[in-house]
Amino acid sequence: MNTKVIYSRGIFMYNEHGQLRRLSSHEIVIYFLAGLLFNTFGNGITVAANMGSAPWTASAANLANLTGTSISVFLFFYGVFAATLVCILQRSIDWPHVIGNIIFVVAFSSIIGIVSTRLTALGVGTLPIAWQTIIDFIGVIFIGFGVSITQRLQFILHPIDDLTNLTRFMFFRGNAAISQIINFSFPMLISMIVWAFSGELVAINIGTLFSFFFQGMFVGYADHHVFGHLAHKLNNIKVSH
Repeated sequence: MNTKVIYSRGIFMYNEHGQLRRLSSHEIVIYFLAGLLFNTFGNGITVAANMGSAPWTASAANLANLTGTSISVFLFFYGVFAATLVCILQRSIDWPHVIGNIIFVVAFSSIIGIVSTRLTALGVGTLPIAWQTIIDFIGVIFIGFGVSITQRLQFILHPIDDLTNLTRFMFFRGNAAISQIINFSFPMLISMIVWAFSGELVAINIGTLFSFFFQGMFVGYADHHVFGHLAHKLNNIKVSH
């Protein structure tokens, strides 16, 4: 049986009093920047707090520690791999979208580096453990908000968030919490395999577990309460046979 996922990326919609309308160009830019800032600032906070990286970042850190290769190599590989899986699931290649998502990875990583460096210089990582934990949790919540905004906008986003968004509606009936936990299971498994081989485990702490169990919940919450009028285009995903 031939299946092909059908949905439009080209129309950005806003739900205004029950009526859908197209977003203007400046609205697209505003929402995109808001999602990007939430996401990068949240990631920067978690890095500076040093209470555990998000699961995908943590697995890349463990692979880098095992092999001596830069973490950036593994993060870039993850992005390319996720973009490829999206194309396979859709049974089509949207080159502008794929290239845009890869560019997003580069810009995203650069901004996180700047934010985390500035926050580290302010001494966030030297605060008492309780405050570091609270700040880390706030960072995870911000990441969830940012992911929600960029997933609903579907302009350009991180390929892993693109993949999670697509599988959320293809396989999990739109449940963000379950989709995110399934998504995070793979990098957690990678970290555990590395640990079995090396006897070392890095970048995993209470913040990683908080992200694993609750980030999807915050994505689902933000769908309705953070720019809640921004319509999710994958709600009515169709599969042709």
